[in-house]
Amino acid sequence: MPDPQRLVAPSDTDAAGRFTVEAERQRNDSLDELAGMLQSLIGDNETNISRLAERTGFKRQQVSRAVNGREVPSPDLSDALDVVLPCGGAIRRLRDAADREKRARRLGVVPPMRRPSDEFVPAPEGMLITHGARTIDHEVISTNRREFAALPALPALSAIAASTRARIETGSASDRTLDELESDVDEIAQVYGSAPHLALLGEVAERWKQIESILDGRMSAGTRARVTQLGGQLTYFLGRLAFNTNDFRSARRFAGLAGTYADEIGEPVLIMSVAALQSSIAYHTQRYRQAIAALNLVQQVRHPYMDGRMAAYEARAYAKMGDQESARDALNRMEAASCTMAPMPGETPVGPAAVAMFRSGVAINMGDVDMAQEWAPIAIAGYQRKGGDYTVEESQHAYMSYASKFLIGREPEPEEAARIAMDVIRTAPDELTHTVKARLRQCASSFSPAHHRIPAVSSFLEACRTLPAGGTG
Repeated sequence: MPDPQRLVAPSDTDAAGRFTVEAERQRNDSLDELAGMLQSLIGDNETNISRLAERTGFKRQQVSRAVNGREVPSPDLSDALDVVLPCGGAIRRLRDAADREKRARRLGVVPPMRRPSDEFVPAPEGMLITHGARTIDHEVISTNRREFAALPALPALSAIAASTRARIETGSASDRTLDELESDVDEIAQVYGSAPHLALLGEVAERWKQIESILDGRMSAGTRARVTQLGGQLTYFLGRLAFNTNDFRSARRFAGLAGTYADEIGEPVLIMSVAALQSSIAYHTQRYRQAIAALNLVQQVRHPYMDGRMAAYEARAYAKMGDQESARDALNRMEAASCTMAPMPGETPVGPAAVAMFRSGVAINMGDVDMAQEWAPIAIAGYQRKGGDYTVEESQHAYMSYASKFLIGREPEPEEAARIAMDVIRTAPDELTHTVKARLRQCASSFSPAHHRIPAVSSFLEACRTLPAGGTG
């Protein structure tokens, strides 16, 4: 897997600090092999670069750069060369290999920036700039027309048309490849809530880069819809992984790209999952109004898999804002919309255990002792059954609500609260997520100074102090 810190190979510089010519081009073995083949074919066919330019209809400079290995030729130029230098499609195959190698050397976790839409595009040959307006140089066009009429380029151009149509119809990936990627995404959705994040990151990132490479190619509308949905789902998972490891800058970037894909295809689970992620980022950075606003932006979108989750996220934000009436209304809508559907690519559904977990967590934030006492044990029992809505992360949230309930009310039990919270740290199968660390710190801040002298509380507070950095949401 490429190292994100080495997306561009280091370059030597001269005394003036300028890049050397060699540093401007990353090593590309396939491109070198293609250049060698083209030079050999030119010799075998007793032709030259100028004649190739005439026969293919491409500019001499383009052909020269391909023959001398200075750049990866375009698919159209490669197809034309395959026609005039018959070699059974070997030129196109090497060209595609060189293009993949170029991407592999440059592509890391963060995709390369696309060209800005306002980048200056120079006028093509045959255009004049007069008072800021582009006009046709008829003398150049007339010369070009005479030259074109004398060139045997139409067979090569028609071959390009045929190959272009084939690429559009078959797409940049076969149905089998897309079937496999869709199966991979479904499996990621099944294990996401409980798999170790570092192990999962590599699996998701490799498939995401593959999809991004496919999206750069030409394909039919139906294929593009499939690939775009896969791209959005994998980008969303990367955003969740970044969020859970407290990298909110990356989480925002991935969420923005996933939202672009979601809007393009209009897939409701993806649209709502992205909004939920953006709401979570705002919530855990104490921007509670923004957390509500992110959900309201997609309030017209509905899907039974996500409706309960969206209401739950409303409830927790309203509770932090002190709007208990809205929080309770959202909790009721959450419970009414809860479901036990199998995991889909996106957020996890809100089932019976999650209903109790959210109710008890919101109760803790509102200081509602009776509500916390009622729902926290139900959440623990629900997650112990490991039903369809089970994830390690949210079961840990349930235990933290259960611990915190011993610190509210008239007769707190700090030793029991510390014991339960300490078990969450001690029994965690893998690295704790950012949100669980936040709940642990929230619990730690709830102990009074008098409680700090209790050995169990003191041990728990020390364990919290040694946790890796994370938020306090």
